Amino acid sequence: MNILHITAQKPNSTGSGVYMCGIIKGFEELGYKQGVIAGIDIEDDELCFSNDISFYPVKFRTKELDFDLVGMSDSMPYNSTRYRDLNLDMVEKFKGEFSRKIKEAINNFKPDLIICHHLYLLTALTREIVKDIKIFGLCHGTCLRQLGNIDLEKEYIISNIGKLDKILALHSKQKHIIKEIFAVDESKVEVIGSGYNKDIFYDKEYELDDRVINFTYAGKICKSKGLKSLVKSISKLDYSKNSIQLNIVGNGSDIQQYEEIIEETKKSPFKIEFLGRLDQNQLSEIFNKSHIFILPSFYEGLPVVVLEALACGSQVITTDIDGVKDWMGDEINNSGKIDYVKLPRMKGQGIPVEEDLERFEDDLYKAIKIRTNNLINRKSKINNINMNNKTWNGLSLRISEIIENRL
Repeated sequence: MNILHITAQKPNSTGSGVYMCGIIKGFEELGYKQGVIAGIDIEDDELCFSNDISFYPVKFRTKELDFDLVGMSDSMPYNSTRYRDLNLDMVEKFKGEFSRKIKEAINNFKPDLIICHHLYLLTALTREIVKDIKIFGLCHGTCLRQLGNIDLEKEYIISNIGKLDKILALHSKQKHIIKEIFAVDESKVEVIGSGYNKDIFYDKEYELDDRVINFTYAGKICKSKGLKSLVKSISKLDYSKNSIQLNIVGNGSDIQQYEEIIEETKKSPFKIEFLGRLDQNQLSEIFNKSHIFILPSFYEGLPVVVLEALACGSQVITTDIDGVKDWMGDEINNSGKIDYVKLPRMKGQGIPVEEDLERFEDDLYKAIKIRTNNLINRKSKINNINMNNKTWNGLSLRISEIIENRL
């Protein structure tokens, strides 16, 4: 079977890109022949995949597409154009170039199935121009946030997403939201969860020095990830300045937000290092050398980094993001390795109510303090957990079963 993946974003620089590449890796082991259409910058290397994957790049900052790649989040880990800033001419250029590449891929690659990532503009375009091939749309969460926040091509998107052959959701609550927004029957939406690369992210059983507690955050550097609250919470800890270190992995395209977070770190008594964007192997090393991974995000789809950190043996503190607790399941939730912090109320997707932040930061501080005390007092020996069903292979098998039943 030939499967064509389509995304408007870079295939290797965001959570959804890592997710797509994880599926591709799992499908390779299942024997599927695959192709990819993805947006890249004119200066990016086109060698994103192995020679077995047919790659059809759509290049931005060219004569045909004379602006930065569009980003599904307003702050991306690379220079990007916000969907809210697209004008009619830019939308037409976007549709024109992706339409040309979709037709080229269909003629040359001849897919039996198309999997579009994000239930948004490009997926709607694909459904409009491709009539005779089954199309699955995979929701990463940020697409629903865009639909809720801006009106760009809204009716066009909703109408064409509703015509997809199958929609893949990350968790059950997201499935309910998809049904409501796109007015589709429950049978059209399947919950598939997430996954991680077990060949890279695993516990190397390093002996960690509990005299210096290493915390790590990995993701985009922006306010919706709760980074200012994280810095404030850690800074309240009553320990010597040399006993705590926070590693911040990632980057962000919103300079103002980045600088605000930098300014907050300058107030902290503890060492805070910005490590920039790391590849998967480097990130695995950081997780293995970290005592506690913290994800204070106000909005996520189903964050792969939580799985990756757990697989590397790190303890985890995360906000109680929709779907995460259900997806983790009882074995992980009862393992003693993960804590969930109640989110503040939201006045918009990823935008907390200001008066709730003090309570949220206090809850986050308490969770951090308890785990830190246990580590310092050596009371936190926790057994490893079985995560085989959370790998990319497990995810790919779940999707493969849906494909076999549908085609």
